Amino acid sequence: MKRIPRPIVRGCLAAMLAVTVLLSGCAVYTPPQPQMGQVANPAALPGAVLTAEWDIGATRYVWQGQGLNYYEAGLFPVLLLFNNHSGRYPVIYAQECRGIGAGGAEYPPYSVDQAAEVVFASTAYKKSAEAAVVGGLTGAAVGAGLGALIGSGFNHGWGAGPGALIGAGVGALGGAAISQQPSMDQYRSSLYQEMGTYAWRPAPIAPGALVPGYLYFPANVGIHSLRVILRVDNYTQTYIVPISQPAW
Repeated sequence: MKRIPRPIVRGCLAAMLAVTVLLSGCAVYTPPQPQMGQVANPAALPGAVLTAEWDIGATRYVWQGQGLNYYEAGLFPVLLLFNNHSGRYPVIYAQECRGIGAGGAEYPPYSVDQAAEVVFASTAYKKSAEAAVVGGLTGAAVGAGLGALIGSGFNHGWGAGPGALIGAGVGALGGAAISQQPSMDQYRSSLYQEMGTYAWRPAPIAPGALVPGYLYFPANVGIHSLRVILRVDNYTQTYIVPISQPAW
């Protein structure tokens, strides 16, 4: 029987060990399945704006029971959905949108940096970070779950890269860190990355595109609708879009 050289044996064992670690790490992450069918089509949302050229809908973020609860951290994230079935390239700028609250009061959305400041200053963030870092939580319990609402199935938006990972519930840590206890810096970074990844982006919306993005408003001011300004071909259109409650 021919003997296999020791370096090759060690290499094979190392490869097998790496595969075992990777598979065990994946087992730690058991992400919740995104319920895409509930909100992927803005036309299906109550009160959605339906026109001959595009559909606009809005729905509120729903905490999935793991990780940070953004409502308790002082934010009211609203998911804006835009389906462009025209041949034009409209643009919506987050800073021109407004959340309409109690008594008709209007509130501008936070920038990602401002939203992060609100979150990181909250008691809810401190408790969530302590649970993840001191308590040794991993997997979906680390991620904040913004993407869990609709997953990564959009043709122009969250279909690849970090967004797809977070949308599947694995959080921004991902990769080699999936089975490891996060540090405080990693946990903070994961939340900041998630807020940035899922924020509404002011890029021209291509014909045929279905685009999602969050607007971050202050919590507890009774926001029920969005005022959305759309720019296309050197003119603007304003729409009032009610914010729906996901049915799951």
